[in-house]
Amino acid sequence: MNKELKVLIVDDEAEARDILERQLLRTGGLRVIGKAASVDEGIELIISDRPDIVFLDVQMPEKDGFELVRELKKYNLKTTVIFVTAHIEYAVNALKAAAFDYLLKPVSFDELKEAVLRFKCERQNEASIKKMEVLLGLLHKPDKICFNTRTGYIYISPGDILYCQADVNYTEIYFSKERKEVVTVNIGKVEELLDGQGFYRISRSYLINTGYLVKADRKLKNCELYKDREKFIVPAPPNQIRALENIIISGTLLSKS
Repeated sequence: MNKELKVLIVDDEAEARDILERQLLRTGGLRVIGKAASVDEGIELIISDRPDIVFLDVQMPEKDGFELVRELKKYNLKTTVIFVTAHIEYAVNALKAAAFDYLLKPVSFDELKEAVLRFKCERQNEASIKKMEVLLGLLHKPDKICFNTRTGYIYISPGDILYCQADVNYTEIYFSKERKEVVTVNIGKVEELLDGQGFYRISRSYLINTGYLVKADRKLKNCELYKDREKFIVPAPPNQIRALENIIISGTLLSKS
């Protein structure tokens, strides 16, 4: 008789925890040993109960799912992490590069069964530990960020982006006069994802890459960006131009983490 797998769920949403628990119990051969609402609570349960698998939400308040992975390394805890997220853009490049499993919310029962089956086939070995090391190395600052599009997703190097323009709940990302991509997140979320990469929200509708900024005019209420010998004009209110000037002078724009 096969030994039951011990499973821990870490998610700040109670409903999401309960739904996932019901789905896990349907797969058979599993025992949910706990449900945690935060990273700290999850670490305590991992230390005390040593689960085989941790189903981990990526986006949580205070500490995100990646912080839990860092804590696992800090305490030398050995377990397999399967990320569960509604926002593929937060994690997909790190997950794919490190060959971790991940599930998108709402979780498909068939995909959940496949993920558990893959674990049963591979179990925990040195390869899974090495995967975590790769993931931790990628978490600092990814070379590319993944954004959802209307038909799939796209990997983007932040340095290639010229500016972003709001389009209701979508965002148009401009790389040149000939090339732009429409991603299915609002400009506020794009701003969060590009935090620390030299971008500045120059107005409600525009996010600019200050690496391409050459001129800002409070009278004309615009900024000039240059890329590949082409000039781009982005409207900007005078107060935001002043605020950007102060940030550039203070040298804090690129120091966010």
